[in-house]
Amino acid sequence: MSPDAQLYTLLLRGQQKLSAQTPKYKKACEGCNHHSPFLDVPSVLLAPWFRISEFVDRMTGGNQILTTNTKPGMRSTVIGHEAPKANIAKRWRELQGANNWADLLSPLDLDLRREILRYGDFVHVTSDTFPYEKKSKHPWACPIKKSELLSNTSHDVTGYEVTRYLYSHLHGRKDEIQEVNWIGYVAVTVDPEEISRLGRRDIVVVWRGTVTDIEWQQDALFSQIQPTSINGNTVPKDVLVSRGFWGAFADFDPAKSVFGINGSAGKQATEEVKRLIQKYAGEQLSITCLGHSLGGALATCCAYQIAEANINKSASRTIIPITAFTYASPRVGNVAFRERFKTLGVKVLRIASNQDIVPCLPVGDDDDSNPIIPNVKMEVEHTAKKIHIGDVLGFLVDKLNDAILPDDYTHVGVTLALDFRKSPCLKQPGKWIDLNSVENLHRYHNLEGYLHLVNGVFGGAKGDLKKPFKPVVIRDLAPINKRSDLLADTYAKNVPENWWRLQRHTGLERNQDGFWEFPEVHGDIKKPNPDFD
Repeated sequence: MSPDAQLYTLLLRGQQKLSAQTPKYKKACEGCNHHSPFLDVPSVLLAPWFRISEFVDRMTGGNQILTTNTKPGMRSTVIGHEAPKANIAKRWRELQGANNWADLLSPLDLDLRREILRYGDFVHVTSDTFPYEKKSKHPWACPIKKSELLSNTSHDVTGYEVTRYLYSHLHGRKDEIQEVNWIGYVAVTVDPEEISRLGRRDIVVVWRGTVTDIEWQQDALFSQIQPTSINGNTVPKDVLVSRGFWGAFADFDPAKSVFGINGSAGKQATEEVKRLIQKYAGEQLSITCLGHSLGGALATCCAYQIAEANINKSASRTIIPITAFTYASPRVGNVAFRERFKTLGVKVLRIASNQDIVPCLPVGDDDDSNPIIPNVKMEVEHTAKKIHIGDVLGFLVDKLNDAILPDDYTHVGVTLALDFRKSPCLKQPGKWIDLNSVENLHRYHNLEGYLHLVNGVFGGAKGDLKKPFKPVVIRDLAPINKRSDLLADTYAKNVPENWWRLQRHTGLERNQDGFWEFPEVHGDIKKPNPDFD
């Protein structure tokens, strides 16, 4: 019998055993000692037959919780499938970084793991719903109305309402604004059950990653400038940030305004956060800034600006905690910028991989407590086009002209380091990062790949290659290939690469006269529009 057939037989036998004990496994509780014939079967092996979520639903009616405790008094270490949402009302401040995630990263705390995954899905919404079809009428805009945004994604994002869209004014390599692009959204928890589960009403500000050519050009503006505070507060003179990232956040040209929106993306975001704080005055609130890649840099800028402008102080002078969860974010500012974050009390958990070149840029050096690139001997081929994975940072610092790429950059916050070599479900990175291969660079910058690793890593600020990879939350493998070919061939037999396509408003549609054209969904872009502002 082939290995596949043996496994399939094992699953069928397990189904029979589980069916006989269904009532036992339908009893939901936290930190239980339920066991299952599936406990030692890696969830990734179920992919060849059907979706993991469908499999669990078939076996248990969607109510199975499988965990195992280590020792009495210790947090549970999940090694099977468990309920994706637990009540965190009593510990939400800890999960938002009140104690800088002390004792939560190694091993990676279950509730924190689930929060990183949940917030990552909010970020997925930005890429899922921004098709950027260059020949459409408004390629820079999101074609989905605010009220429908969270239901048009490939991930389960519920309990929140989108209250505002954000638009960035970008100049690329030029001085004047070249384009205005939809760059993210603000949402707030509105579902009473979700508010109760979270222990507060959560305001999220979500930023997307780089898509357009102008955005790529602006990303590469590594010279540093002093950020400004929107309320006139004096910013310490030694605090410096990337000109490109801060420009995307803070620049504004009134002549290029859309939907009557007045102000930069940063002003739009901070004003909306301020409005929501006033609207829900007296309630327990949190502010969470999220983003992947460029979005991570903008989330960092946003968290900083909200705190610098004292927007997170309620009318009663209560300090509302600000947390940024960034995924594959580049560096944003200098050491003084990092220290300013600490002074302001802003918490940042940066999720990064040392096979991804983006977190290594702009060139710089990180705080010793947050290493991302191991310090090993440099190995560079004569073409200078391939870099040893363990020395991306060293190569860039040593070989690139410091006058062009200043190296006074550092990351902020606490690091959760990921390693793509950990998962057997993914194509394995080679010894080198090949700068000639855009496809290879993009592959290991994959957000869903990051979340897949979060779902199965043991954790730790430096990672731990000795610990086995075990997915612990029900999560489909197919989204890993939404925009790449990262999924290993074994698991990609029925999952094509780059398969995601937004179903509506991304292609030609037949008009009332019978002619094919791009649909008009935005109306007059110079007038206010409650669906898109």
